[in-house]
Amino acid sequence: MTERKIAMFDSAARETEMGMDGVTYRLRYGIDAISGFEEGTGILPAVEKIKPTVFNMACLLFAGLHAHHPEVAMETVKGWFNADNMDDLCVFVWQSFYKTIPEQKGAADGAPDPSKA
Repeated sequence: MTERKIAMFDSAARETEMGMDGVTYRLRYGIDAISGFEEGTGILPAVEKIKPTVFNMACLLFAGLHAHHPEVAMETVKGWFNADNMDDLCVFVWQSFYKTIPEQKGAADGAPDPSKA
């Protein structure tokens, strides 16, 4: 049998923090978050680009929150997006997620910039 090396996420690279409404939340983008996003949207982010809609960004944020904050509901996450923060929050979520995908998957290079959508 030929040994294959599988790229692993670095635990420091797949977690980040964000503040919302005076609370600090820890986002974790591992296999559970990615598969939850896939199940919720039908999009396979490791092999196809995610269209940067508010709904998709809310789904990415929700998926990243689940490991450390399972009590946060999707409706709460959607409520965090508003006219004052939408651009910054979408860019933050986008960058937080795409920095966790190993470069050899191709998602980090050439992924569309959500601020230009």
